[in-house]
Amino acid sequence: MEALFRGLRSLLNSLPTEEEKSELLRNLNEAESFLEELRSLVETIPTMESSRELSEGLSRLDILTERANRDAGLRKILGLRGPKSGRNGKTAGPADANGRVSELQEIIAHSDPSQVQDLLGRESLAVLKGVASHLGIRALSKERKLDVVKRIANHIENQRGYALLRGGDPQSP
Repeated sequence: MEALFRGLRSLLNSLPTEEEKSELLRNLNEAESFLEELRSLVETIPTMESSRELSEGLSRLDILTERANRDAGLRKILGLRGPKSGRNGKTAGPADANGRVSELQEIIAHSDPSQVQDLLGRESLAVLKGVASHLGIRALSKERKLDVVKRIANHIENQRGYALLRGGDPQSP
């Protein structure tokens, strides 16, 4: 009997308190809601079978686009752009741009700092990128003309300031 009572007492002492029981229930409820949420997410994931129609539609669109590239009439009906032309008349050729870059460098070297930005603003983007490249400034392909002009003007102004601080001629490039 005594062993039975000791066993019952140890069993009673090992039972959780109300607070521990409620915390355990709260943890189980959170785990259950997490699993339910996870189940709903898994149910929304498309399968190979359900996405087959989309894949077939994309294949048909790809074939249609390929045909449109060969047929100007179909391309026009679909509202697609034609192949890009070589060059428009406004851009300067590489030889013209290189010649203009060297001319512009000479003019900039002897210009007043306040006139540099105005002078650069009148040039084409190709010439400006050539000047930037010559000065060691990386011109980004999608950069606007005004941004390139400002970056070049700031670079020239900074170089003249550094030359002045070193005691040299601020007009030297």
